[in-house]
Amino acid sequence: MSRTNKEHYFLAGGGEMGELIRAKDWSKTALGDPSTWPQSLCTMVAMMLDNPFGMYIAWGDDYTQLYNDGYRPILGSTKHPEALGISTKQTFSEIWDIIGPMFDGVMEGKPVGFPDFMLPLNRNGFIEECYFDFSYSPIRKEDGSVGGVFVTVIETTEKKRATEALKENNDRFINNIMQAPGAMCVFRGENHIVEIANDQMIQLWGTELEKVINKPIFEALPEAQNQDLEILLNNVYKTGEKFIANEHLIQLPRNGKIENTYINFVYEALRAVDGTISGVAVVGTEVTAQVLARSKVIESEQKIRQLVDNAPFPIGVYVGKEKRIELANQAIMDVWGKGNDVVGKLYTEILPELDNQLVFDQISRVFETGESFHSKNTRIDLTINGALETFYFDYSFTPLYDINGNIYGVMNTAAETTDLNLAKKRIEESDKRFRNTVKQAPIGITILRGSNYMVEMANEAYLKLVDRPESTFIGRPLFDSLPEVEESVSSLLYNVLTTGVPFHGYEVPIPLNRYGKLRISYFDFLYSPLKEEDGTISGIIVTVTEVSEKVDTRKEIEQNEERLKIILEASELGTWELNVKTREPIYSQKYLEIVGGYKENKKLTHDQLLKHLHPDDMPIRNKAFKEALTTGYLNYEARMIWIDGSIHWMEGKGKLFYDEDNKPEKLIGTIRDITDEKNHQHELEESEKKFRSLTESIPQLIWETDEKGNALFASGKWFEYTGIHPVGEAEWRAMIHPDDFDENAKIWSHSLATGEAYRCDVRVRRKDGNYRWHTVIGEPVLDVDNTIIKWVGAFTDIHTEKAFTHELEQQVTARTKELNLMNESLQKSEERYHLMVEEVQDYAILYLNREGIVENWNLGAEKIKGYKAEEIIGKNFSNFYTESDQKSNLPKKLLTIAIEKGKAKQEGWRVRKDGSHFWASVVITAVHNKKGQVIGFSKVTHDLTEKKKADDKIKLNALELEQKNAELEKMNQELQSFAYISSHDLQEPLRKIQTFATLILEKEFENLSSAGKDKFQRMQNAAQRMQTLINDLLSYSRTNIQERVFEKTDLSKIIDEVKDDLKEEIEQKNATIENCENCEVNIIPFQFRQLLYNLVSNSLKFSNPETPIVIKIQSKIVKGALLNDKRLEEDTNYCHIQISDNGIGFEQQYSSKIFEVFQRLHGKLEYTGTGIGLAIVKKIVDNHNGIITATGEKNKGATFDIYLPVQKQ
Repeated sequence: MSRTNKEHYFLAGGGEMGELIRAKDWSKTALGDPSTWPQSLCTMVAMMLDNPFGMYIAWGDDYTQLYNDGYRPILGSTKHPEALGISTKQTFSEIWDIIGPMFDGVMEGKPVGFPDFMLPLNRNGFIEECYFDFSYSPIRKEDGSVGGVFVTVIETTEKKRATEALKENNDRFINNIMQAPGAMCVFRGENHIVEIANDQMIQLWGTELEKVINKPIFEALPEAQNQDLEILLNNVYKTGEKFIANEHLIQLPRNGKIENTYINFVYEALRAVDGTISGVAVVGTEVTAQVLARSKVIESEQKIRQLVDNAPFPIGVYVGKEKRIELANQAIMDVWGKGNDVVGKLYTEILPELDNQLVFDQISRVFETGESFHSKNTRIDLTINGALETFYFDYSFTPLYDINGNIYGVMNTAAETTDLNLAKKRIEESDKRFRNTVKQAPIGITILRGSNYMVEMANEAYLKLVDRPESTFIGRPLFDSLPEVEESVSSLLYNVLTTGVPFHGYEVPIPLNRYGKLRISYFDFLYSPLKEEDGTISGIIVTVTEVSEKVDTRKEIEQNEERLKIILEASELGTWELNVKTREPIYSQKYLEIVGGYKENKKLTHDQLLKHLHPDDMPIRNKAFKEALTTGYLNYEARMIWIDGSIHWMEGKGKLFYDEDNKPEKLIGTIRDITDEKNHQHELEESEKKFRSLTESIPQLIWETDEKGNALFASGKWFEYTGIHPVGEAEWRAMIHPDDFDENAKIWSHSLATGEAYRCDVRVRRKDGNYRWHTVIGEPVLDVDNTIIKWVGAFTDIHTEKAFTHELEQQVTARTKELNLMNESLQKSEERYHLMVEEVQDYAILYLNREGIVENWNLGAEKIKGYKAEEIIGKNFSNFYTESDQKSNLPKKLLTIAIEKGKAKQEGWRVRKDGSHFWASVVITAVHNKKGQVIGFSKVTHDLTEKKKADDKIKLNALELEQKNAELEKMNQELQSFAYISSHDLQEPLRKIQTFATLILEKEFENLSSAGKDKFQRMQNAAQRMQTLINDLLSYSRTNIQERVFEKTDLSKIIDEVKDDLKEEIEQKNATIENCENCEVNIIPFQFRQLLYNLVSNSLKFSNPETPIVIKIQSKIVKGALLNDKRLEEDTNYCHIQISDNGIGFEQQYSSKIFEVFQRLHGKLEYTGTGIGLAIVKKIVDNHNGIITATGEKNKGATFDIYLPVQKQ
């Protein structure tokens, strides 16, 4: 190990787990020594250790584990610390069948997460249900592949249990009230508003629920007033003291009259979480009958005693609140396991084990309320012969009354159901588990019984699959519900039922009538036989998954591939292929036509084809081909000289393909003629120059924005008039009067949304602070496809005209009287309107009566639909609709919508007189009389067939674009694979060459001639240069694919790290690095460290041996307007970083060339290097959205200026 674990920065901190991880000998694990860990793993470990939340990492195919202090409690007492450094499969073996597939999916790049996910963990010596919020995320290595799984987890077990308990208690409270056998209700607030009341309480009050709910009780039940009940309630609400009343006389409505009733009731205060009283709970029982029948109790008591003694089932009587046993028959004493001496003793003394089983509370409640208590299949634990045993009973507690109507005891009756209950529970639990599994399964499952395949059950997924409701599907033969599938599956079901051999079906076409339509769908399914204990087959379990979408998609892909082939053949693209090794070309006739204007196919060599390339564009072509050999992609534009001497523009694109040895083999691509585009582009540029010149020569304030309203241009008159350059909303608010701004913005937003012309009058602030009225006009600029590409407009001063506004308004008032005299002429204009409508030819304008009969017809209708007026007037307008629309009753539906909403709009295919179809936009408007009644409809139709065709073409182009994007993504993956090969496969033979050459020089040095020694030394030097080149290429490619995480960083800190890395070179060169004033800026730290390292090492390398080296590094925040570079935005702040030296410098003409890959200004013998270092610097600056420039003077030194935009905080 090169360093101890404590020296690794990414293992620092982390509390107890940090200590354990640093102390562990990782070389004995699948991860190996930490010094060999991938960078991505190191980064995630550092982040995990410093995080307070539970996290762990499972790395590699074996899922070797690391975790932090936050995760440690989740492992419990049996898994920690053994889990550190071993496989997740081993640590969580009890749940690996659950989480294993999730881990495998994440290793394929698919993250997963679940809230409140239940896992049965054995972490404290026993299995317990635990709940977690967790996510599994892929950790990618430097080559883009997934190296491990990053897990974040929060245990929610206690929260889950508390939530369920709270919900259960709340539901139980409400259910207990509503289902209680006695009268119960809840009053809220000081006015005692009825919140809940069960049926017994409503019956007790002698009223109806709707009359009392959510109302004060004494307002809803006035008969209860003046009986001291309100005083009692107020006292409980204010003091919280419970009030109990027995046989309380209350007058209540009964059968239409007020009667005396006797009520046993309890008032008990309800308290909120903070202890305050929020209401009163009431429990009541009417005992009128008991009071009136008390005289009969004594007579019945003797009969009860005789019944109890002779009863074959357990009966006991407990007297008083202390529950003294007055009577117990032999059956109940047998249940208790006691003798006759129990009579006279306290029930609580002879059966103390019942103390925590609610039995004593149930008896006490019967004493208090007079309400019988009944329980079914209830578990009771009793001590029999000294051992606690479990039994199940149906039992009841019934109140016994004395002659005065007072409860003096409770009778207990019971029936033991232990054996029956245990057997029933085992069956129910087994069946419930099976059915719940089936019901919750994500795939369709159904069970069929018997030879007629009776549907016994079907889960929701299966019912959704066949589009059948559960109520009509289950309990019926399968083919009664799905007759259309009988022909396809009956023989398959029969074979499984008779032979017991399961059947697997894959992508089986099945006709299925669902969603109102019969169509062929495709399914994967399994028929498995269900066997009884005797081995007979009683049914079939069916599991099914629909794969129609997969099958349809595959067919669609095959069809699209064929379409693409046809489109390519019919397009204006020329195709070509070039063998990189032999330079032999293969091309299409269209290629020849675009390259040289050849009308016939002709065999030309590669050199003959190149002669058609304009000489001035040959460097562009050569550079593009050179870049293609590096990047794998070719893209350039150039001029071609045809055989007739004319010059044409072409665009060439291609992709590089490799042989089995990963060497460039051939280029395949396309070219297209872009002459017209180039000419149009030139015309646009000239037009733009003229437009800009014109704007400065007119008094109006001219502006221009893009299609979204973002500023593109403002004439110089703006600053001259207002002193402000309009750029964004802040500038516009400063120029436009506050009272006009919001309305102006609303109109502008409407124009942007609809494409309508922008018109508005606003007051604009001049330099001198005065406001003057301007009229604003803006028009959209459209491209050849009628798509808005920008907006152009002007502000014109109309302040003088506005001065007349008030006078004009007065004239309008006077003019109004004259207008009233013009009503008669308006009626005549209506006649002219009808004539005008009849003459409109671009729109079909009709009038329909209420039944949809055509009553008038214009020239536009005749032109669009083909009918003459006499042919169609008097007929229904449904004649214009397709047969399918007529069957679906679309015409009538549109009239109904127009009646209900005033207007109906729709686009669709319509039919002309000659049977041809056209795409129409239709607006039907309901026409009303003065009473608001619909008397007919106006119908306007516009032919949009050409627009429909254009839209369809756009959708097709979008699909092609999506396919091209997929191809680009695949090419990016191939590029990443090339980077991996460069970093591993290409370096391996180089290492062997260096190793063997070193061994020969060390062991055979004396046997080599001088020439041999020289050649071996040259071979080593060449191999070293090759290895340096590969590493630099890999660094260059990684600047594009590595994760870009920006952090606010002090540049002085990074400069100190670089100085430390280059300490030996600095001392050797006797160099001085001046770390001047520097600032903090948002950067990618590890990339910027590489940038400064490359620039400083360049300064050290290209230095004058006779002059002491001085390197200055400084940075500051500067406004773009103060920097001498037109590419910078004037209003943006930039971090200007300058690195300068006094080295050998360079000629300024090479200031751009030095940033290109493999570009060197000196020989390899004079100065070492690969020519990639500054290209990497350029890439890193690009990743920061910045700009870098180089300034040099030969033998004087070089200066590099970097400008990074500062993000607004």
